[in-house]
Amino acid sequence: MNSRLHRGSTTLVVMDVQERLVAAMPDGTRGATIDNIIRLVQGCRVLGIPVVITEQYPTGLGRTVEPLSQALNEFAVQPPLVSKVDFDACADPAFIEALAGVSESSAGQGHSVVLCGMETHICVYQTARALVERDIAVHVPMDASCCRRECCHQAAAGLLRNAGALLSCTETVLFECLGRAGTQEFKEISKLVR
Repeated sequence: MNSRLHRGSTTLVVMDVQERLVAAMPDGTRGATIDNIIRLVQGCRVLGIPVVITEQYPTGLGRTVEPLSQALNEFAVQPPLVSKVDFDACADPAFIEALAGVSESSAGQGHSVVLCGMETHICVYQTARALVERDIAVHVPMDASCCRRECCHQAAAGLLRNAGALLSCTETVLFECLGRAGTQEFKEISKLVR
């Protein structure tokens, strides 16, 4: 499994950044996490990287929060949104179909998924583990993922590593997908991370 991120074989999955779930996140991490998720979404738009959004039981947890919805509306074609009840999104055929639908290589070897969102120790972890089991390289920017409790976020880091996911941060993901400086894309990505 190739651990490098290449824009032509990478998909961003934004997991369950929903109204009631966001409201339950700690004040100290909530805003920074959402800001980093929005940076990833905007960076993917600049780089032409497909995005898939999930919502966990939206009847109970609400819809995707407004600032993120606004960033998603900037895409020429709306990223697919998968409503689910399984914590492991891979257990839902609609998620697998959405993932396969956004990229020719997304369903097999050579593909990478950048996985962020809520909560790190539940849906992010279970989905990451299932993707790795499908021979998909998974990168989890820990600054774009969070939990209600910091101890759970820390535990998730160990669980994710043991499952075979690569832990990183928002800027690492964006600049690895970018690959080089001196381009218009570099200028746009640099503005996002300032």
